[in-house]
Amino acid sequence: MVHFRAPATTRAVLAALLLMIPCSTLAFLVSESTGSRRLTAKKPLVVSFASKESSASISASAEEERASRRKELFNLLGSTPSNAPTSPDFTNYILGAIQRLEQVCPTPDQDVLGKLGGTWELLWTAQDRSSEEYNTLGPLFTWINPIEDQSYSNNPDGSSGRLNPVLPRAVQDQLERLGLIRIDQELANVKSTQSIDLQKRRVRNIVTFAVPGFPDASNTRRASLTVDIDITPHASNARRVNVKFQACRLIISKSPIDINFPLGLLGPTGWLVTDYIDDDMRITRGHKGSVFVLRRPRKSAEV
Repeated sequence: MVHFRAPATTRAVLAALLLMIPCSTLAFLVSESTGSRRLTAKKPLVVSFASKESSASISASAEEERASRRKELFNLLGSTPSNAPTSPDFTNYILGAIQRLEQVCPTPDQDVLGKLGGTWELLWTAQDRSSEEYNTLGPLFTWINPIEDQSYSNNPDGSSGRLNPVLPRAVQDQLERLGLIRIDQELANVKSTQSIDLQKRRVRNIVTFAVPGFPDASNTRRASLTVDIDITPHASNARRVNVKFQACRLIISKSPIDINFPLGLLGPTGWLVTDYIDDDMRITRGHKGSVFVLRRPRKSAEV
């Protein structure tokens, strides 16, 4: 752990980043925190799989319909600019396509957990304001979920866009105007990845982005936010896992900044339900109305 005293402006930006870690940048894993919840001791996950006969029961016509709905969603996501807010109307189009695809999930409930393991990358996230979970929120909780409220694309195939909204949009807009955050395309290549280890019952969420150097803002540096989260399968819902933040870490390359934040018993908790999953993509919803579209890394995720 390196201790240093950064200039006031730098400290202010870092403080804002760190304060927003649980509810914004890492929204694609756990979009909101709730009251503390005691989790049981870790045990290796035991995953059951349906028989081949059950998996093969999907008719050819049903499979064609699923492929068509999946293609519809990917076409919509492909037309969103990279790392940019999605307009309200277009957000509704995407949410409609998501709901239609969720209706034809090819994976039986008992197989969902087994398919979660491995590496994923975030494509798009929003908060579905038509969901029951969203409409139970109070004004405070809707405000502290700015990423989902505005909805944005992390489409790595997009050709244009602005810097990923690490902070609430109003805050980030002000920092951009002050020159503390740059919005050119050079810095818009933000990656949000997620690694799920079913045996260890642990999720690691990593967001990489760029920050301007100091005192020369043109000397950009790569930064990363890493959060470790424990997962626990729900007792009665095979598509749901309970989650609890354990630790987070901020690193800025070519700088003394390497800060660990153990969260322990104070870590936020919540749950996630995977309503759609196939071999290379998934749709997951959070307990306060957030929806996330993720896929396997591109080399294994052909549409």
